[in-house]
Amino acid sequence: MMRSVDREDSLLVGIDVGGTFTDLVLYNTKTKRFSALKVPSNRDQPDAAIISALDKSDADPKDIGLVVHGTTVATNALLERRGSKVAFITTKGFRDVLELGRTTRLVPRTLYVPHFKKPKALVDRCDRYAVEERTESNGSITSDVNLIELENVAKQLQGEGVEAVAIGFINSFKNTANELKAGRLFSAYFDYVSISTDVLNEMREFERFSVCVMNSYVQPVMARYGMALSKEIERRSKHTSFYTVGSNGGLLSTEAVKNQPVRSILSGPAAGVAATIHLAEEIHLQNIITLDVGGTSSDVALIANSKFPLKRETIFEGMIIKLPQLDIHTVGAGGGSIASLDVGGGLHVGPESAGAVPGPAAYGRGGSLPTVTDANVVLERLGANQQMGGSLCIDYEEAVTAISKIAIKAGITPENMAEAILRLAVAKIASAVQEISAMRGHDPRDFALVSYGGAGPLHAALVASEVGIKEVVIPPTPGAFSAFGTLCSPLTKDRSETVLQPITENTLETARHIHNKLSSKLTSEFENEKRSTKGIHFEMQMDMRYEGQAHELTVAVDPDLPLDQIIEIFEKNFEKEYGRRDTGRVVELVNVRIIARLPVASPRWTEVKGGSGSPKETRQIYVSGESHNVPIWAREDLTQGSTITGPAVIEEMSATTFVPASWFAKLGRVGELSLRRS
Repeated sequence: MMRSVDREDSLLVGIDVGGTFTDLVLYNTKTKRFSALKVPSNRDQPDAAIISALDKSDADPKDIGLVVHGTTVATNALLERRGSKVAFITTKGFRDVLELGRTTRLVPRTLYVPHFKKPKALVDRCDRYAVEERTESNGSITSDVNLIELENVAKQLQGEGVEAVAIGFINSFKNTANELKAGRLFSAYFDYVSISTDVLNEMREFERFSVCVMNSYVQPVMARYGMALSKEIERRSKHTSFYTVGSNGGLLSTEAVKNQPVRSILSGPAAGVAATIHLAEEIHLQNIITLDVGGTSSDVALIANSKFPLKRETIFEGMIIKLPQLDIHTVGAGGGSIASLDVGGGLHVGPESAGAVPGPAAYGRGGSLPTVTDANVVLERLGANQQMGGSLCIDYEEAVTAISKIAIKAGITPENMAEAILRLAVAKIASAVQEISAMRGHDPRDFALVSYGGAGPLHAALVASEVGIKEVVIPPTPGAFSAFGTLCSPLTKDRSETVLQPITENTLETARHIHNKLSSKLTSEFENEKRSTKGIHFEMQMDMRYEGQAHELTVAVDPDLPLDQIIEIFEKNFEKEYGRRDTGRVVELVNVRIIARLPVASPRWTEVKGGSGSPKETRQIYVSGESHNVPIWAREDLTQGSTITGPAVIEEMSATTFVPASWFAKLGRVGELSLRRS
């Protein structure tokens, strides 16, 4: 039976698994209203936190039509090297491609580090096997793969604790026959087998081998996690669809996650950006910088002309992921970032974090080190006894004790130290905003800043002031906005194929043939997952470059466009990126990529009703070394049209917004909070 992805059940559930909290958003398609809740995350058993959140929501499983979640399981497995033991099977003579890489340092800002150590390969050399086979650069096979040799290797690996096998042969992007044969043989011995052309069917051996090995490394972990969660949700209701957010902002089925988990590496941050685009369409914003401040880090992305920010290649902990990924910049400054003094008395914030357990001292869970959250508590921007996420209560005395430890060493008051910590944290976050905007030719003053995450609204206006942004938007339920974003994306798949020819009429005809072939293949993949393909949409991308160049530029094109218009689109994008164009120079078509998107039911924004229009209390907070008596608002008490002049604090279940002096805030039509500098 085909399962429709646009059926209208009464409840849609979005879940975001963070380091400190697991957030759940419940959207009612009948009332067009949504609610949010938080539960503490369980790093060792992230699925347990998801189930806990579903239980806490009190939603009847029979009423839930869709559950979507963003996860960091694959990310953490790579970061902490907690993946499975992998064997890599490759062509004789190419055993060390993974080790050689690009013969450059793939860890940013390490060029002049004298004691730099290259990150260890995911597969030890003793677990890389070179076998007899050869596919030439033109696709002809001059040496068939030796199946007897492969079978002997497979039997040997079974006794060595290998759980997953990655297969990557030279030039297989031109002819996959040998890889497919090897894949079938190893699949008879192992549950988890990845072949490089299934993950990335493009030229460049290191990039293709690298992403294939990464896929195998996290595959058993993600498969067990995804299948267990999927079975639990199906046990509760057989009518509930379950998806995971992919790194490209689209949704992945459980089967897709099981087969290609490497596509979920940036699952969590992608959901927040998807939610921002969904909100921006409603409030008529096109150029946005997103700021997601969590417990450990801050993620910044730039959205120009409402386009989801993607890049074709990501460097991740010294590894290359050459797949469509969210284009994001991350710095180690979040609510849980630890403040410390070096031997010279210099102040540092992050990248070390107090994490979920024990967390900041103010959480009262045994933490004793001073953090950014504790600094906000000392300054009383987070109030004593304030409920955080509905499950944690702020302990003012513990925060003061933690901040005092380094304030005494520095010879200043806890309040002055707290302000210093915040100024440094804001400066680090502002540098990430500059990195993704000004350093790429965009003036941040031409963008609005949309800030979310548990700690985002507290610092958003301060960061905006630092970089010259004049408008800040705080979305509804900002602390759970990424969870909401999981419900704002279509099911997405993509396939690519290398052409590597000067672009001519004949080459363009080849590209159209690839478009039709891959579109049909992607449609079949959806149908094999029992998904209705009603409403499916295809996008064609071309990786193009001038002849003689080493790297290409990706442009989206209509396959029916004539040749001269496609070349003009490439040269226009090239000029925008590099400030020039080489008109008349031969243009090469390197890869053709087809992206298939299948829409799912998603939330719709509705106009909110105003509240009482009065602050709930006043409180003494510290600003610029002085104590000010400021109004403390509950967000639900705000009314449309009324203006809140800073300094002021706006509290809600999932986050707290700080409105500095010289800024004012207004409630928007769909519940967004707009902050502007006066």
